[in-house]
Amino acid sequence: MFNLKIPRDLVLAVTYRCNSRCRMCNIWKMEPLPLLDLKEYKKLPKGLKDINISGGEPFLKDDLVELIALINKDNPQARIIISSNGFATDLIIDKTKQILKIKKDIGIGISLDGIGEVHDQIRGIAGGFDKAVATLKALKGIGVGNLRIAFTAGDYNINQLLTVYNLSKELGVEFTMAAIHNAENYFNVTDNKITKLEQFKKEFRKLIKEELKTWSPKRWVRAYFTFALYKFIATGKRLLPNYSGQDNIFIDPLGNVYPSDVSGHLMGNLKDFGNFQDLYASKKAQQAIALEKRSQNWMICTARSAIKRHLLSVIFWILKSKIFGVIL
Repeated sequence: MFNLKIPRDLVLAVTYRCNSRCRMCNIWKMEPLPLLDLKEYKKLPKGLKDINISGGEPFLKDDLVELIALINKDNPQARIIISSNGFATDLIIDKTKQILKIKKDIGIGISLDGIGEVHDQIRGIAGGFDKAVATLKALKGIGVGNLRIAFTAGDYNINQLLTVYNLSKELGVEFTMAAIHNAENYFNVTDNKITKLEQFKKEFRKLIKEELKTWSPKRWVRAYFTFALYKFIATGKRLLPNYSGQDNIFIDPLGNVYPSDVSGHLMGNLKDFGNFQDLYASKKAQQAIALEKRSQNWMICTARSAIKRHLLSVIFWILKSKIFGVIL
């Protein structure tokens, strides 16, 4: 059991504190609970390749800079990206300046779900759009090279998809997207629903065509992700197998470990083990991973490793779509 291959991708939620009131997420309603001590994070697996720091709003974590220093020390080659709503501009810039001294290639993703009041209404904060854009520009100004807009699609903003995509090009930052998901253990929500399938198909097709027109293989793969996301929304089924728990894991601010951030299968808690390897080798963890194989979801964190494992199939779809056009 102790020769098990440890996952290399991690989504790490570091706080439930949040300064937004998003309609698709109820993290901000959660009661304050004792969070992991910094020393517990020393138990994280070594040799991680891809780490997403999330929340809540991660920049509200008092010792965020110290935590990233600790993680980077054990995983110097890892790509680290912080997911933020971008509302606390001054705080974000101050902490990012400190983080850049530790991790020069730190990545930051700012949520933008529409233009102007559309975004403000979705995130529940007046002036939120202007704050998020100001933060993106300020981050560019201090030398953050890996910046992205993160768009979450729902019935209420699918008509904004291409507009926000074009904004990302104007600002010179990357564009990533997801669709609303349910996750009681993380987002504290179970009633997210998508009903406007025809509109999703229309807007997704436009985005896929735009991505395939570029000269960037990375964006071609993102086009496939969007294609597979539509198929998941329409059918409730993944196009590729689920390797969550094997290739990627999620750890919440209390130390609970799950195969992914939309999984309800608890693997264990970091505080109950001397190291991550013991937790991962436990019977409970292995049972959770086995159950997760049947789970249906499609988010960047749960799709990335599947795309890598089935790259030939993805390349075939890219070539076929570029030659014969996009079929949804």
